Amino acid sequence: MNNTVLIDENLCTGCGKCVTMCPKRILYLDPETKKCKVTDETQCDRLGGCVWTCPMDAMQIR
Repeated sequence: MNNTVLIDENLCTGCGKCVTMCPKRILYLDPETKKCKVTDETQCDRLGGCVWTCPMDAMQIR
C-alpha cells in the first residue's frame, strides 16, 4: 500500500458513512474489527468525500 488513504482505527467507530460515500467503492468495514479498511488505495480519487463524511475525523487523504 502507498498510504494514500489513512484511517485512524483508534478513532473509527465503524459507522460506515465513508464506505457509503466512496464512489470508487474501495472502503469496507472489516467484519472482525468493525473498522474501516481500504481494498486498493491506488483507485482512490483523492476528492476526500470520506474525510468530510467521517464524524470522528478518522480519515485522511494524502
